[in-house]
Amino acid sequence: MEPSLRAVVDHAIRDATDRTVVPRFRTLEAKAITEKSPGDWVTDADHECEELLTAALQSIEPGVPVVGEEAVAADPSLLATAHKHDRAWVLDPVDGTKEFIDGSPDFATMVALVEGGITTASWIWQPIHGQMFAAVGGAGATRNGRPLEARRDQGPREQWRGLLRTRAMPAALRTASDASLERAGLHHTHVAAAGVTYPLAATGEFAYALYWRTLPWDHAPGALLAQEAGLTIQRLDGTPYRPFAGGPGLLTAATPEVWATVRDALPADLQN
Repeated sequence: MEPSLRAVVDHAIRDATDRTVVPRFRTLEAKAITEKSPGDWVTDADHECEELLTAALQSIEPGVPVVGEEAVAADPSLLATAHKHDRAWVLDPVDGTKEFIDGSPDFATMVALVEGGITTASWIWQPIHGQMFAAVGGAGATRNGRPLEARRDQGPREQWRGLLRTRAMPAALRTASDASLERAGLHHTHVAAAGVTYPLAATGEFAYALYWRTLPWDHAPGALLAQEAGLTIQRLDGTPYRPFAGGPGLLTAATPEVWATVRDALPADLQN
């Protein structure tokens, strides 16, 4: 991807959040918040940011479809047919909406470009923290324009800090996973937002992160960031992540050895 296109997308993301999200930070009224399903929140900021950023991306590359989280919520066929396009933008206007509602700065606006089913460029903008994480396939990852390489040495296992995001997992399997990791001496938190988790993994704050549900707007941006920062990221059956293809879970780890250790500690049923 040409630097000029990367810069234009970067500007479009910052502009959209400055106009629709940042002004509502810690000022949201109750009438601006709705629940799409139990525990799945959306705000006026989500809708307006997605509309503005969708229009910007369509003007940058006319004819390339934009697969936005809220657009798919309104019309699921957009996701069902996304794999048919040679190129597509993937967009999450506010990743970590619940955190945004609660007044936490730990949320992000995320964009990815998918070509031939593979993520080739991504942006994760944390507006309140003022941090832009970006990646280009084969060209590395950056934080605020500076090269980013993950800290590989995580020390002994008892010092590893990980994330387990399994809300969508069947209850029995979720309980078994928690118990398995505890028996293996692996400690984890349940931080939700992928737009925070992947940057933390890419900067070495997390030794591993496991997500069960792997929707493209949640994971296409961060998966490429992790890959280009030198992390190991695969589905639990060992296959690579493809945004528009299904598969069991997604495990990111600082090294192949950490990945294998965490995977081996999890129930075998998670591969299915």
